[in-house]
Amino acid sequence: MELTRGGLATPAGGRFGGVGTETMGVGKKHFARVNRLRAVALAAVALAALGAAPALAHGPDKSVALGRSLDVGVTGRIASRCMLSGGGDIDLGELRGGEGAQAAFGLDCNVPFDIDVRSARGGLAHVTKPGGEGPFAGLLEYDLRLVVPTVRPAPATVEGRFTSRELLARRTLSSGDGISAGGGMIEFQTRRPEGAGLLAGRYTETVTLTVTPRM
Repeated sequence: MELTRGGLATPAGGRFGGVGTETMGVGKKHFARVNRLRAVALAAVALAALGAAPALAHGPDKSVALGRSLDVGVTGRIASRCMLSGGGDIDLGELRGGEGAQAAFGLDCNVPFDIDVRSARGGLAHVTKPGGEGPFAGLLEYDLRLVVPTVRPAPATVEGRFTSRELLARRTLSSGDGISAGGGMIEFQTRRPEGAGLLAGRYTETVTLTVTPRM
């Protein structure tokens, strides 16, 4: 047996084992065609992979994308607040009418707000006999002025004036569209007593301020 580049050498008759050189040539053409088809298939797979690459650039949540630009979202917040501080007691001393007093209070509101004002007794009332006795009165009425500086953004002042009897039914001072500028002032001015004057004894009153934010 003799090996040649084309395969097995054939006898002079051109046949060997029933397969001639012509048949061997057809086999070589067949393998070349298969190789070409295989190369084309590999190239198609490679192109498909390249085409799918941009889709893989997105994360599971679609938050990252390829391109020439991107957006970065930035957020923040400021918590709303509205608080009063201060309070305490005011001693007007001997009551004859016409006494005045002031009391400052703290106010921190970064949103528009309303301040409700309410009187517990409608005036300075005698502790045990607010209705008085005989010709003597047991109630000393007063006038109240409430002043609150605000920012809108220009500085502005809101003001309310009320009588002690009006304050038995709550009254409200609104800041409009302004926020607080850091505090406020409440002023009292007592009126002249009625009748023969005031009944001897101790007089008390409680004024309540309540702030409510308006979002």
